[in-house]
Amino acid sequence: MPKHYIFLFAAVLTSFLGFGQDDAILLKGKVTSSKNDISNVLVVNLNSKKSTITDSLGLFSIEVKLKDSLRIRAVQYLPKDIVISKSHMNSSMITIQLIDNIIDLNEVTVTPYNLTGDIDRDIDRLHLEPTVTSYSLGLQNADVTKMTQSERLLQEADRGKYVSLQTMDEYGKLNEILSYVGLTVKVNTHKIMNRFSGRTKSLEEMVKRDENMALEKEIIYKFSKQTIAEQFNIPESNVNGFLTYCLSQPDFNDLSNSRNMSEIWTYLETKSTDFKRLDISKE
Repeated sequence: MPKHYIFLFAAVLTSFLGFGQDDAILLKGKVTSSKNDISNVLVVNLNSKKSTITDSLGLFSIEVKLKDSLRIRAVQYLPKDIVISKSHMNSSMITIQLIDNIIDLNEVTVTPYNLTGDIDRDIDRLHLEPTVTSYSLGLQNADVTKMTQSERLLQEADRGKYVSLQTMDEYGKLNEILSYVGLTVKVNTHKIMNRFSGRTKSLEEMVKRDENMALEKEIIYKFSKQTIAEQFNIPESNVNGFLTYCLSQPDFNDLSNSRNMSEIWTYLETKSTDFKRLDISKE
């Protein structure tokens, strides 16, 4: 065989063998669990530092190369690492089974009501009556979300229109005496004074702060402070400040309303660079 054919064959073979290590693919996968929710599970490529989170069905997609390491973690699961192999690269979808993060507690003796610790036996012995709620009774508006104190105060302060038309019927017997219906203009001085004094604006800010605090707790519950700190290279002691910084941004309002954790995680990832630059400048 001529030498130039040998060199050509060797070059082609080398190129073929190297394929898959330098070339990235979009890997699709599904996270499964026997019990817990499989949505909003964080999937991180430890080599490229890219990340994504699972959707409501546990599905995700992430760019990987051969021998990259993926870390899958969430508060309710034990973390799991996998190394991308050729079989993963050639698969249309990989399945990752997570193990629930069960915290073992020391054995305790429960003395009230002579409980044994066996749930099935104790329920039968206690003869508990079903909890009566407005929902269980089928009452109207039982499924309506309860308002916070700030929301109730805001509703009271800003109730109604500034100006409204009313008939004389609302003043009792006057209509019967005069035998006609008249119209009068009613000015909502309560609403106007609250707006003018700034009380309404103050209450609106309180409602927004309550919403932000609830969302901050939800984010920490989903991902944990440790995960946020490790992924964005932020000291764990600064995570609360980082979340407060993100939630205070004007462009975060739409994400706050949608509660889409995938979009929120991407937003946090983008803002982490700005926050670190801002935090360093304060030092």
